[in-house]
Amino acid sequence: MLLSEIFSKLNIDKAYDFEIDNIATNSKLSNNKSLFVAINGTTVNSHDEKYLMEAYNNGTRAFILEEDVDFLPKNCVSFIVDSSRKTLGLVASRFYDHPSKKLRIIGVTGTKGKTSVSFIIKELIEKYGHSCGVVGTSGAYYGDKHIDTNNTTPDPVTLQSILKDALDSGMEYMVLEVSSQAMKQFRVMGTNFMIAIFTNISPDHIGPFEHADFEEYRHWKRNFLRLGKKVIINKDDENAQYMIEGIKKPVITVGRKDADFTIADEDEHGFSFFGKRINTNLHGSFNRMNLALSIAALNEIGFSLDGLIKSTDDITIPGRMEVIEYDNRKIIIDYAHNKLSLESILKELNSWKHNKIKLLIGSVGERTFERRHEIVEVANEFVDEIYLTSDNPNHEDPNKIIYEMAMHSKITTHKISDRALAVKNMIENSSDGDILLIAGKGDERYQLINGEHVHYSDKEEVLRNI
Repeated sequence: MLLSEIFSKLNIDKAYDFEIDNIATNSKLSNNKSLFVAINGTTVNSHDEKYLMEAYNNGTRAFILEEDVDFLPKNCVSFIVDSSRKTLGLVASRFYDHPSKKLRIIGVTGTKGKTSVSFIIKELIEKYGHSCGVVGTSGAYYGDKHIDTNNTTPDPVTLQSILKDALDSGMEYMVLEVSSQAMKQFRVMGTNFMIAIFTNISPDHIGPFEHADFEEYRHWKRNFLRLGKKVIINKDDENAQYMIEGIKKPVITVGRKDADFTIADEDEHGFSFFGKRINTNLHGSFNRMNLALSIAALNEIGFSLDGLIKSTDDITIPGRMEVIEYDNRKIIIDYAHNKLSLESILKELNSWKHNKIKLLIGSVGERTFERRHEIVEVANEFVDEIYLTSDNPNHEDPNKIIYEMAMHSKITTHKISDRALAVKNMIENSSDGDILLIAGKGDERYQLINGEHVHYSDKEEVLRNI
């Protein structure tokens, strides 16, 4: 693709109309056919001479910058923009021929429930006879492909390339989990959403490398909802009214009273919805809401309630309330990793018949420090024993994280930094009737250690030890 095709509204001199076959933001990965986009990031500003000249020496001659520089040679062309992050999304979409204009994109945001809603929607659409993929916390799933991604919402180039490949693979629908960080960094710029879903919000992702405070966090969540042609809102959430304010698109509410779609007559096997009985195998009131939001969204884009209801009693969500029965024990693998999600699942597990409830959990390194006390405070209220272990410590010492968590524990506490060993010990020391909750990673297949993704799976470790 020529530069003039990417910037079709600009009159580009033929001498600078370079052939482009990739978009680079890492100077080490640039080459003689790259369009290099300089980003002013959290820790690195690639406008620095070091990075721009590295890209140049690798052969790059086309640059997108937020500021003019005088050290690039005259055989280069630079496009100066107000925001290179915003421009990156738009350029990536154009480079991949705007795949979201051809796919039907459903977006989901919220502190918890994004992945559950995404996989519920995917499964319901597939059972209806259409093709659907997911991009989110668990990576990208479409057709027979599973691609690991570094973030819940990938960077714009990765995202647009995935959407293009999904389209070429025959996908009709794609469900995207959209994080607040993705909005703050404009990762979905250039992506068209037919509908946007809000699950819930509570204080999370607050810290020096994420959001300054809860106000900023929910601001970016709400900004996402403005991208949908229609918006589906969990009206039960205490911030629902805030999320609706200023949205000029149609808003459809789901809740347990005074909502467009009302959940009623709940029991452990399902609920009534819009006058129809919904049966489900999913556990917990939070999953009943996730299912209701999914059905409401699909109904709004043309799926009939009667058709959807036929497929709700057998839904699988990888790593979310995944139950493994073993020797009169229940082992639960779940992604719950913050106060709200952990409290929700533990309330549900306490309603089950059980001997003891044991929890294995950690907290991520270098960010969301408030979780280190909040997680343990929830455990103090709802579990009998806690196994504190590592969970993506990255460059931080996992034993330090565990120590900071253990300071708040008032129950029997085991401190084992090797997560695989912690799983083994927890299973070996369990008894008849125990419920073992292994929380925090769900179906993640790695540990983030010193910047590297090291293979690890909670489910693999459980199956190895039963």
